[in-house]
Amino acid sequence: MTYEQALEYIHSRPRVKKTDFHRGMRRLLEYLGNPQDNLKYVHIAGTNGKGSCAAMSANVLHTAGYKVGLNISPFVIDFTERISINGEYIPRQTLADITEKVKYYRDKITAEEGLQILEFETVTAIAFYYFNMEKCDVVCLEVGIGGLLDSTNVIKDCLVSCIMNISYDHTRILGDTLAQIARQKAGIIKKGRPVICYPALEKEALDVVVQKARENSAPLIIPDISRIKSSHTGFMQSQLEYKGIKINQAFTGIHQSYNASVVIEAMRRLRDYGFEISDEDIAKGIESTSFPARIEVLSKNPLVIIDGGHNTDGISALIKVLQENSLYGLTAVWASLSDKQPMDIISMISPYIDRLYTVNLHGSRAIDSRQLAEMASKNIKCVKAFDLVTSAIDEGLSHRENGLLVFGSLYLASDARAYLVEKLRENK
Repeated sequence: MTYEQALEYIHSRPRVKKTDFHRGMRRLLEYLGNPQDNLKYVHIAGTNGKGSCAAMSANVLHTAGYKVGLNISPFVIDFTERISINGEYIPRQTLADITEKVKYYRDKITAEEGLQILEFETVTAIAFYYFNMEKCDVVCLEVGIGGLLDSTNVIKDCLVSCIMNISYDHTRILGDTLAQIARQKAGIIKKGRPVICYPALEKEALDVVVQKARENSAPLIIPDISRIKSSHTGFMQSQLEYKGIKINQAFTGIHQSYNASVVIEAMRRLRDYGFEISDEDIAKGIESTSFPARIEVLSKNPLVIIDGGHNTDGISALIKVLQENSLYGLTAVWASLSDKQPMDIISMISPYIDRLYTVNLHGSRAIDSRQLAEMASKNIKCVKAFDLVTSAIDEGLSHRENGLLVFGSLYLASDARAYLVEKLRENK
């Protein structure tokens, strides 16, 4: 099997089925030797911030000298981003080889037992197999959707759980109240294992996490928000000080200071399990973390920012950064899925945008660019719809007097980022 054939096979798997508590995936893992049972985990759930938390945690552990697996979703630039060890993406042929093995067992399971294995279950099984094959010391494991019923939650135990910010997202799957959504996120909490909670969680969600931790006799640690001191130190730059650790932040925004405080507490809890992680390792690891499309500045002159924030909570974080850096009158490229409250998003961000170009995304949940343009025209005077992301970016780069912002979806970021980098390189 080639890498291209592997991707074709993975993406051909169904994405949704009636919940069967991952019976097909569990059978697949049995055939693969239950690799997930040989690994140690930092398990991370939440609506926003879990990718940043996973990346920072993995980088701290790598800085401390450990072999660290990182499993994230979705990817921005290349599919192999989803599975990496010490910052190195899974080799394409290795992915293909493991996928071929997975396909063989999946075909057997489906033929003999009639069980389905979803796309995300397939990718998660591949990650478990690879991390075990490479004998990782620890894995930073990001939940896909929710937590309780997520395929990453087939693991029996973890060293520490992290519950990041919880807001409204995937409501058709997780529920339409914060309490219902929080119940799903808190489903990753394990008996007697510490859980670190985002310090600015809404009370409705926090109450659920507290109750779930109590039920599992899991020590609950909430970073002391009064001790999180974040200061603006320059354009798109800030410094965090928390419990004696000073960090020139790799990511900007107060929400990233809160995310980093969760990482600091989680890494300190790992010391209880014999991990040798100094405060210096924590600071260096967080400072040197890179993660594409999280309010990422691709260029300062001309100013080009790309952000994958896709819901109102993510847009709130973006707006705080725009305010902090006095960024107004931007030209923007935007796309959205239908279940991401696009009307609310455009209403929130319109004061910072003078010119907006809407584009199409792939998939059945995507909103047509013309429909988005019609929504946005009520708040922004200059709005234009495009079929192609590249065309919108070309137009945006020609009208970037106060900067270009590409935002609204990680899928958009994936389509736009490589093209933007190439165009900026050409224009140097």
